Amino acid sequence: MLDRDKYLSEQEARRLMEYSEAMSLRALERGTTFYVKAWAIIHTLLGTGTRASECRKIKIGDLRLGREPSIKVVGKGGKKRTAEISHNLKNHLKKYLKYKKMLNEGTEPDDYLFTNKLKRHWTLAGFQQLFKKMAKEAGLRSIYSIHSTRHCFGFMIYRKSKDIRLTQELLGHSDISSTQIYAHVDPETKKHVKHSTDLFSH
Repeated sequence: MLDRDKYLSEQEARRLMEYSEAMSLRALERGTTFYVKAWAIIHTLLGTGTRASECRKIKIGDLRLGREPSIKVVGKGGKKRTAEISHNLKNHLKKYLKYKKMLNEGTEPDDYLFTNKLKRHWTLAGFQQLFKKMAKEAGLRSIYSIHSTRHCFGFMIYRKSKDIRLTQELLGHSDISSTQIYAHVDPETKKHVKHSTDLFSH
């Protein structure tokens, strides 16, 4: 069973996304960078279900931003998979690449998509700190870790499709037993998301 403290509901995920986007727009107006980068990271985590360890290592050459947008992801043990993404996320990442170029950050295929203020790719601890900061500012409970974005994605995919194999594929689980937690959420979680909006319509 998926415990409530491991998991962002759709309402909480939407709140985090909306806050991150609003702060990104303010940052663009002020000429600061943190929230612009944070919004791109939060959107990618929630829009792909990638692990933080996977997301921080995405390279620009891993992006496919054409008619069928996707991101190549290198998972545990070097296992590779393709994460399909929405056109909304695709358009966001296209704008983000232009922003990186404006900052004179690397935009070649071997360059990392997400880099910190030192123009180095983020550490796992740095990603966690970024998530905690954004979650706190968005008014979410402090119990959540960055992995809660992956659980949120997994549950929403299963909730919409009722297909455990599809959910397994999209999350890149080797063992389906890791995926089956999304079919057994606690009653409080079900109650909490029953009337929430669809994150993927964002």
